[in-house]
Amino acid sequence: MKPDASAETILHARIAANIAYYRKLAGMTQTELAERINYSDKSVSKWERAAGAPDIYILCRMAELFGVTANDLISENAPIPPPDPGLAEKRRVVMCFQLVALVWFAATTVFAALMIFAPDVKYAWLSFIFAVPVSAAVYVVLSALWWGHLARFISVSALAWTVAACVFLLIQMMHFESAFLMFTVCAVMQIIVLLWYVYGRLQHPRKPE
Repeated sequence: MKPDASAETILHARIAANIAYYRKLAGMTQTELAERINYSDKSVSKWERAAGAPDIYILCRMAELFGVTANDLISENAPIPPPDPGLAEKRRVVMCFQLVALVWFAATTVFAALMIFAPDVKYAWLSFIFAVPVSAAVYVVLSALWWGHLARFISVSALAWTVAACVFLLIQMMHFESAFLMFTVCAVMQIIVLLWYVYGRLQHPRKPE
């Protein structure tokens, strides 16, 4: 017996509305949700347009991500209007800037304290130099929590090169020769990071529609 076409259409529309609602409530974009369930963002877009519906396994995966039950994704709900879908991302960016600003506030505090209480210290300005890789480290942590593979690749690369620059500067200040070799080490590290990025993409390929 064939299912009623109108009932199927209504069910698809209901699932589409619920997926879109809970995705926005969780602060995810369609691309982020697609990455989490290893599908393409075109598939998520199709589901939210009611042009199709995910299978029960994917429904359960999404329900787990959203912190709801699979029944919540297929039932007729009357939820409150979802928040601005870009609001969560804006908050993440603002928090990232806040934490980086906190790093530079700490560096400024250290510099000022050294200038006041230890004026004979010649290299108080190094506090600002070290603030650069610390800022990159903050970005590494946040990108691992909130963003995708590309952001992680950029953040880890930035951390590697800023650390290398700081070490190079310290070696130069100590008048050691061949300090530039530090950048050779960093170049090898960059290759490792690139391979790690490629491996991550191969481990989690997006499924086609």
